[in-house]
Amino acid sequence: MSFKTALRKLLPMRWQRTTGEKPLTVVLLLVRPHLFSVDELRQAAERAFRTPFSGQDGSPNCVSQSGQVTFLKAGPHVVNLFYYPKPYIDNPKDNVTWLPQAIQREAWIKHSACVGVDYLNGGVAVSLAYSVLLKLIAEVIDGNCTAVYIPRENRLIPNHESIYMELQRFASSRDLGIPKHPNPD
Repeated sequence: MSFKTALRKLLPMRWQRTTGEKPLTVVLLLVRPHLFSVDELRQAAERAFRTPFSGQDGSPNCVSQSGQVTFLKAGPHVVNLFYYPKPYIDNPKDNVTWLPQAIQREAWIKHSACVGVDYLNGGVAVSLAYSVLLKLIAEVIDGNCTAVYIPRENRLIPNHESIYMELQRFASSRDLGIPKHPNPD
């Protein structure tokens, strides 16, 4: 274990900060590749943050996509989604010994594609960045998702009946600072 990793485990997450050089990432492990549409992400973001994501009428909230690059801006937070039509690592079946539970190993083996969700702002409390990411991710999870993987924490959360509540519970631990704008409709 590196000194940096050991120190991170000792410091409370609320004291740790994101960096601009290395984004904080949460990965959706998928059974089949899926490129979320702007509309899917807009609706998920509106459910997650309870505010419009039209990008119009002075709203700081929007979703933008060009090919396989998707950016989402939620108030001061900037998120990038990247799509990978292959497993997170080569041969997931050969790399399961790090997972203590059978349900985790099954979810890891079952995935064949992934979507990484990056928090791009630097200097933000890690707990706040995770709250933003997990709030959004909770709203896009469906039966195609086998698990949510948090690489920095080396944590894999299988997609089971309580994953939505588990992600929401963690995400609601912080005020996200996303202003509410009235819906123009």
